Amino acid sequence: MKPQESCLLEVRDLHLRIEDRWLARDLSFSLSKGEFIGIIGSSGSGKTTLLRAINGETKAESGSIKIGAESKLPVGMIHQDLELAEGSTALNNALSGSLLRHAWTDTLFGFPKEEKEKAIELLETLGLSRKVNQWTSTLSRGERQRLAIARTLLAEPLILLADEPVASLDSDWAIKTLDLLNDFAKQKQAGVICSLHDPKQVEEFADKVIRIDSTNPEQWKVEELS
Repeated sequence: MKPQESCLLEVRDLHLRIEDRWLARDLSFSLSKGEFIGIIGSSGSGKTTLLRAINGETKAESGSIKIGAESKLPVGMIHQDLELAEGSTALNNALSGSLLRHAWTDTLFGFPKEEKEKAIELLETLGLSRKVNQWTSTLSRGERQRLAIARTLLAEPLILLADEPVASLDSDWAIKTLDLLNDFAKQKQAGVICSLHDPKQVEEFADKVIRIDSTNPEQWKVEELS
């Protein structure tokens, strides 16, 4: 089936498992432009595996994942382990997200001024204005998590996957961060799929929720939220 014009992602009849344990069977859903989808389920239910399958890191047993987005970076992901360059500054880590949007000659002698300004502004929004030139290895876990979010937002993927992006943040920063991800989806006409533990956060920010049942791989649910 050809994805509709507004559809960024179409998952059909997906079967996922780890070793001999099934996580989901016949899972189907779609992601549209401007949409924020929350994934909720207990630890080990398959939230991370689903995101990794969409990102091409894990192969599903069967089913299809069709990406309808055409971009230099159709899919970008915020991983739980963050994958930051510890020996680099916060600013350079953030700027690395924009590399795919530039020809290599554009950044041979440094990033363009406007790109640096955009990165600094985003770091300020995420409460890292005083950490711009600090080594990433010296940042707290919460600061590093916000830095990883900044890097992925600067990459401007059409589909942004976020694996527990607010797990290390206090309630205030969690709300601010999820609001930022939601704004990204709406303003850029991108799509966000975000795994979360807190049902209240899902209800507040998501347009749609995927509920994964760790006890029964066929009892997943996709619900529209008002």
